[in-house]
Amino acid sequence: MRLTASRKGLFRTSLPGLGECARVDMSAGDAAPYLERDMYVLLGFEPRFELLPEKPASATAAPRQPWGGLR
Repeated sequence: MRLTASRKGLFRTSLPGLGECARVDMSAGDAAPYLERDMYVLLGFEPRFELLPEKPASATAAPRQPWGGLR
């Protein structure tokens, strides 16, 4: 029996400079964290690109305070 690693997409969005893309699991290696649609399909990620939940670009880059806001 041969085990294969699952390639998982988390959501789809559109980013400046990249366009339509999918946020992928960090197990994607060098491809992470974002893959253009064509590459996502070519590399066989699941679920299909069209079935990924859509997230607006503004929601993908939430501002965070360094060190959890500790002072």
